[in-house]
Amino acid sequence: MDDVYVVEVAVTGPKGAPKDRVAEVAVCRVLSDGSDFETVYNDSVALDPLDLGKEPLDYMEANYGITPEDLYAGSPEGRVVADLQETIFGKECTSYNVGNVFGKHLSFEPWDATRNLTLLPSLSVRLPGDLRGPPEQEHILIRRAYGYICPGDPAGAGERNHAIDLAQMAASVAAALRREGIFRRCRYTRFSVVCLYKYRVFQFQPFKYLSIQKYIVWIFQRPAWRTM
Repeated sequence: MDDVYVVEVAVTGPKGAPKDRVAEVAVCRVLSDGSDFETVYNDSVALDPLDLGKEPLDYMEANYGITPEDLYAGSPEGRVVADLQETIFGKECTSYNVGNVFGKHLSFEPWDATRNLTLLPSLSVRLPGDLRGPPEQEHILIRRAYGYICPGDPAGAGERNHAIDLAQMAASVAAALRREGIFRRCRYTRFSVVCLYKYRVFQFQPFKYLSIQKYIVWIFQRPAWRTM
């Protein structure tokens, strides 16, 4: 089992490319045994607030706390693209919601970030339904899952929602799942996680169970389902 690279972004709007652009990107490497993680990349893209207009600026400040001053301090987009590709190409990568980070943004030019990497399923597919949702709500759901599974803010994210904070919170969730043997690459078997949460039973009878903080997690084994 290899280390996994958790990639998160902050963007200028909810619709995805080409209408919306990536403003920040961060990557954390989660150790194969889930014992720890480290931030391996974090940068912002230099964007001109005057070119973006009011709606994207309002969206970024409301959802990520990104201000026009932050945009001026970014690096040229070409450099960020090259650095990100160097960081994740050849690696096993995921996001809290792969459909958002890669499906709506990093699969498109100029990022083209899915050519030379192994893209694992989203972290959120291992979590109960109320921790999954539309791609544009990823930043909200990451914080919710992080608060439930990693109480006490071990990553020190505070109330910030920049890409680096989202990546560190998602990596904390990934590490916790790996320690419990839930999040791993599996060729022939898919492990689906359902939980007792707030006294609601989500599904069926357990194959086995284990505890993650506020959850009682039940794991079901579904043979003959191939995952990446």
